[in-house]
Amino acid sequence: MEIKLKNYKIPCEIIKRKRRTMEIQVQPDGSLRVLTPKGLGKDRVQKALKEKENWIVKKVVETNRRDTPQVPVFQEGEEHYGFGHRKPLHFITVPGAGKLQVRLTGEGFTVTGEDFSQESIKKALEQWYRKQTKKRVDFYVKKYRNSLPRPTEVQVKTQKKRWGSCNHKGKVMFNWKLSMAPAWVLEYLVVHELCHREEFNHSKNFWALVKDTYAPWEEARKWLKENQGKLQGFQ
Repeated sequence: MEIKLKNYKIPCEIIKRKRRTMEIQVQPDGSLRVLTPKGLGKDRVQKALKEKENWIVKKVVETNRRDTPQVPVFQEGEEHYGFGHRKPLHFITVPGAGKLQVRLTGEGFTVTGEDFSQESIKKALEQWYRKQTKKRVDFYVKKYRNSLPRPTEVQVKTQKKRWGSCNHKGKVMFNWKLSMAPAWVLEYLVVHELCHREEFNHSKNFWALVKDTYAPWEEARKWLKENQGKLQGFQ
């Protein structure tokens, strides 16, 4: 659906859940995601959005003004993010090699193999990101196993509008692009989702738990907010 606030028509997704309060989220693409209690009527939701009109419009405009990264062409020297740093691509031809292999060093991303088509490079990089993100997520889940509830399952997948999520069954899911961000930011996302195993909301108790568990959580949130457009440019 769309809502009209001031002179803007803004795409809006309303999700009803078992919760006490309403939460308004401005997504990276400038749309709204509204989490509401199941019993809250449409009129009440629209009234609440109207009351937050100035804040919503400001955030949507800020989001839409963020620089959109160029579409990558996967050529020699092109830079891509790896754990918070932009690193160039380097290609090494290995005749008769199978699928491309990717390594990240201080010099950049080294891609070895024979088929350097755009699609093959893109696929190889994505697989590298997925593997690194899963490896890091598993490490941090283990790190906090004695202080936070354990997940029932961990998945790394494609998520267009989220960095991570946790469902009622205790399964936590993470965006494979998280290995583009600094490791300490990825760690925050893991803590964030694990805290939802104890507080399945974004209440004061939830944020207090995040704060007590991971001191630089505010810096991590700020980093993601300022850089999410760059990281999500890889399509």
